[in-house]
Formats: sequence, C-alpha cells, structure tokens
Amino acid sequence: MNQRQAEKTENGQRPKLVPALLSGNLDRTQAFFHRLGFHTEHLDGPDQHPRRLGLTRDGIYLFFFDEPVGRHRSPAMSGTLYIFPPDVDALAREWQGKVRFLWGPMLMPYGLYEFGIADPDGYYLAFAERRHPAQPG
Repeated sequence: MNQRQAEKTENGQRPKLVPALLSGNLDRTQAFFHRLGFHTEHLDGPDQHPRRLGLTRDGIYLFFFDEPVGRHRSPAMSGTLYIFPPDVDALAREWQGKVRFLWGPMLMPYGLYEFGIADPDGYYLAFAERRHPAQPG
C-alpha cells in the first residue's frame, strides 16, 4: 500500500478487505494492538452488546467483536492474515521486544520477506513485502 492509499484509509475509507475477528476479550485485544502502535477507531461502551472494536495503523484496519456469530463460539482461524506495511524491517525494529516473533524477518522461498506474530487469541499475522519475484512453480 503506498502512502496515498494509507492516507485515504486513515481518513475513513476502508481497504478492500477488512477481517472481522472474534475476540475472547476486547480489552486485552485493544491493549495488545495499542502496544504495537495501532489506534482505536471505535469501541462501544462496556454495557453495549455486542461490543465492536476497530484498530488502525498505516492503512491497516482490523475489526474485532466479542459476541460469537454463526458456528464459531471461540476465536479460531486456520490461516494467516498477510499485511503489507511500507517497510517490514522498520516495523520489525519498532516491535522488537514488544511482541514475540513466530518467524523472521526472513526471505521466504515464495519471494516474500516477512515476519509473523500471533495476537492474544492466536490469530496469525504476517507482515511482508515482495523482495524478488517468486520462481514459477
């Protein structure tokens, strides 16, 4: 995402994909992401149900809620959310000591330079940039 796109996102326009994730504890989720420089866009009052939380940083927008919808009754996801910040190395340096890296930063065989973390509910987030084209498979 370039700077112009990031500015638009911060000014109220949503990215084309916004994950809506169940949180086991919105206060814990908010504290975790605040430690990483995210800002709260919207947090419902403690007596409102369901509660919702929007977190934003550098054009990234994550949405969390606290009441199960559908078949999932606890936070769960089988994949990884890939996020493409302006500078992976700068972000890794900023977060060093604030969060445990599950991998990286490292160049992966598919051509992405990335590192991964997990939030308090176990959602995997990878922060990546293309370093060179992936080799045809």
